Parts: sequence; structure tokens; C-alpha cells
Amino acid sequence: MEFTLQTSETVKAESPGGSSFWLLCLVCVIILFWRLGSAALFEPDEGRNAEKAREILLLGDWVTPHENFLPTLDKPIFFYWLVAISFKLFGLSEGSARLPSALAGLGCIVLLYRFARDQWGTQEALWSALILATSLEFVLLARFVIFDMTLTFFITLSLFSFYAAAHSDNLRCGKLHGLVMYAAMAVGTLIKGPIAAVVPGIVIFFYLLLTRKWFLLQRLNIALGTLLYFMIVAPWYAWAETRNPGYLRYFLWEEHFLRYVTPHFGRSKGGYYYFLVLGAGFLPWTFLIPLVARSVWKRKLTDLDLFLVLWVVLPFVFFSASNSKLPHYILPIYPALALLTGKALLDDKASERRILWIPNIFIVAFIGYLLVGALRPHLLAKEIRTEVVQNFAPLVVYGAAVAVIFGIYVVGDRKNFWRGRDAAFVSTATALTLFILLTVQLMSASTERSAKSIAQAIAPLLRAEDRLVFYDVSMEGLPFYLRLVQPIWLVHSQQKKELMGSIYVAERRPIPARGYGQVLFGYEQFAAEWKKNAQPLRVFLKKKDLPRLRKEIDEAPKSIITLNDIVVVSNR
Repeated sequence: MEFTLQTSETVKAESPGGSSFWLLCLVCVIILFWRLGSAALFEPDEGRNAEKAREILLLGDWVTPHENFLPTLDKPIFFYWLVAISFKLFGLSEGSARLPSALAGLGCIVLLYRFARDQWGTQEALWSALILATSLEFVLLARFVIFDMTLTFFITLSLFSFYAAAHSDNLRCGKLHGLVMYAAMAVGTLIKGPIAAVVPGIVIFFYLLLTRKWFLLQRLNIALGTLLYFMIVAPWYAWAETRNPGYLRYFLWEEHFLRYVTPHFGRSKGGYYYFLVLGAGFLPWTFLIPLVARSVWKRKLTDLDLFLVLWVVLPFVFFSASNSKLPHYILPIYPALALLTGKALLDDKASERRILWIPNIFIVAFIGYLLVGALRPHLLAKEIRTEVVQNFAPLVVYGAAVAVIFGIYVVGDRKNFWRGRDAAFVSTATALTLFILLTVQLMSASTERSAKSIAQAIAPLLRAEDRLVFYDVSMEGLPFYLRLVQPIWLVHSQQKKELMGSIYVAERRPIPARGYGQVLFGYEQFAAEWKKNAQPLRVFLKKKDLPRLRKEIDEAPKSIITLNDIVVVSNR
């Protein structure tokens, strides 16, 4: 591997790659938006985030995020604004809730395509965009109500803008790109906090350090950029601190510093964790990562190679060193990894066609495993067993279609029927799209990790005057599906570290929104309320906790309905 940096020649923007470009557009639209609202909101994250957005509209409070009418300030509010606006435009639904993430995913693909086309050419842009659009974790998070896809879009925008600013021949244009970089970091900070500036900042610092291009700092106009950053970020943070004293200390100290350096948040994993996440999340392109490493090692390291390698490696190392790990934290490295993979794929002229068999072989093998599992369910993981068995017919159809498409390509490839890369692109894009559609089909059939089925079962049994109670249990999406206009009482141990997935609520015990009364109860407090019999209570609890409730209230509650391991009981 040569460490002498070569300046990467910027390729003149070419015209879109004809039919392959339009196929890519169709693939992206199908993968990101087809049946976007068909699956119920998954617990706990999707239900929680959708409900917070719903309560923005219900309470008319666009400053403090609320869940169950309690201030819940674990995350900033910008992502909830996007979901709330989507609700306002398109109504309350799963599709509306997921739309901001899907649009952010599409935005990442567009940014990547334009960047690769400008730097390398159309073919590299097509393949890099396809790789990103069909990477398993990227697709899933683009279809979830979760912060990280939107955050990844703004981190990607900030880093692409930095590189454009660093290499623009027009000084004025370069400064404009620099301002876009600061603005993207600022909006990202409104989505998930300072990490939106930390991740790009680490990459940019080490890029400048290794290339010794410190003169670029002048072009980046740090003073003006910092001013722009705080002009965007400061108003909401200051307003949130004014409305919720102590918020900034909690958010910056506990949610960021303590989360990173201590196991306080209970999400510690081993140092190997993100290797497993990347191995699964980048499928079916994971098998090409050794090709990427070999390609970068063999050729002279260009300026752009260095930038992309730093973009992949540094955030990966940064999050691996953290004491708090979740799978979606490393999503921001996927655009850079997709670019390196697309470039390596086209650089390897000798084995390019055979290498392209690998993703297709994986898809055929995996669908084959599901088909065998549908006939012998004990071979499947229990989390997907029911959905696979119920969707045997679609599995056969999708599996046959993928096998036929791949088979036609292989036969034509071995007989040298295909010229250029168009056939490989069409075959791979079509097979991967069918695989993603099958994945969506299976996800849509899953109801076990959602509160929707429980809401549908209990709704006919509820009256307007009923007070719902969660007794040491939580179903984040239930208020969303029941369209509740009053809080659910939360009965819990005072020593509990999280409530509704929020350490902020458990530690700070915030006052509910004005006019909604007490929400948080200890066991003894709730027993006293039960005995008052002042209003009808509908209590959700796990079967195993029913004896404890009977002992505390000193009577046998009336059973309303049993839903899997959840029992609903009443005082009347």
C-alpha cells in the first residue's frame, strides 16, 4: 500500500447512465416507499417516537417533547417536528410516521450518487448508490420511525460539503459549501445532539492532519460558520432550558458524556460488537469488504480514498470505544463504505463479473434457508418462525423469481452474451429489490412486537371515562393507536432506572403537561387510588404480576381480557 497521496481528478459530470439510471430510481422508490405503512409500529422505538410527534399536535407544544403527557427530553425535538408535520399533512398513520426517515434515506442516496458521479463517473455512481440502497441495515432504518437515518443524511451532507469546499476552484463557491457544512451539522444537532458535529469533526480533523492542508481552515471560515451553527442550534436549546431548568446539564452531561464513558445507560457491549453489526447490516455486500480492503491496499492512496477511509474507520472506532452501543449508531459510515465498495468493484476488472455473483448467491441461499425453515420451523429463529411459515407461498414466488433472474445472468455471462456492465446491474438490482420486498412482506406480517393488536382488541371494551393504567409494564405505541387524549397512569418501583425507555423521566420525574394531573405512581400510591374507587381503572399488567397486585389492593380485580402475557383488569 502506497501512502503517497495522489490528488483525485474530479470527473466532469456525465449524463445519467441511460436505462440503468432510471432503473436505479425505480429501485430506490420501491425499496424505500413500497408498503411503507403496512407494518405496525414496532415496540418500543417506533411507537415511542410516533406518540411524541402526535402529542406535539395534541398539546400544541413545539418546544418540549412529551410522551404520555410527560416532558421527555432524552432527545432534541427536530425529528419529532418532521414526523408531526407529516401527520399534519397526511394524517396519523404508520406510513406518515415513517415518511421522514424514508425521505432522508432517499436524500442520502441522491447525495452519494451525485458525489460519486462528480468524482469518478456514472458507473461508479450507479453501483455505489445501488450498494447503499440495498444494504440491509440502511433499508431497515430508512423504513423505521427512528432518528438515525435523518441524522445520517445531515452528517453525509456535512462531509460531502466539506470535501466540495476543500476542492472547489471557485473560492466563493468553496465558502458556500463550507456554510452548508456548518448548517448541516447544526440541523443534525437539533436531531440528536452534538454527535452530529463530533462525527464529521473527527473525520475532518484527521483528514487535515494527515494531508497537512491546514490552509483549508481559512476557506472554511470558522468564525462565520460557528456563528451560523449557534444561530441555528441555540434558539431551541435555550428555549428548552428555560422551560425545563436543568435540561442542558442533563442532556450534555448524562445523555452524551456519561453515556459514552460509563455503563450508566445499560447498553454496554464488547469491543467486537460493531464488527457483528456491520457484518449483518451491510449484507449482501458484506462479502465484498475484503475486496475493498485489497483494492485500497494495492493502489496508491488518493486524497479521496483517504477521506472515505477515515469516514469509515474513525466513527467505527469512536463508537466501538463507547460504553453505550446500539446497532444504528454506525449508520453514518454506510455512505462512505458504499462508495469504496462501488469503486473497488469496478476497479477489479479481472474478476468483476464473478464477484457480482456473490450478492445473488447469498440471496438465493438465504431464501432457500427460509423455504426449508417454512417446512421445518425448528430450524428458524423463533423471532421469524411464525411469519415465515405464514408466507410460504410468497417465499416460493420470490425465490423462484430471484433464481430465474440470476440463472439467466449467469448463463449469459458464461457464454459472453453480455457487453459492458448493464446486464450485471439490471440482474443485481432486480434480484436485490425482490429480496428487499420479501423482507418487507415478512416484516408486515409481524405483529408480536407491536401494540397495535392489543389496541385493536381492547378498544371496543373501553369507555371515555376509563382511566388506563400500566402496572410495571410499558407499551409505547398503545396511546398512539388508541388516540388517547389523557395520560396513562404509570405504576412502578421508585428504584426503576427507566420509564417508557427514558432515564430522564425516571430520574427527574417531570411535572405533566398543564391540566393533566398526576401520572407517576408508586405501588402504595396506586393501591390507595384503587381503594378510593373514584373512577373506572383499566390496568394492564403481566400475568406474573397479578398476585402482587392482588396483595397490594387486598382484593381480586375483575378480569377484562387476556392478551398473550398481558392481562387487563378493572376495579369495576
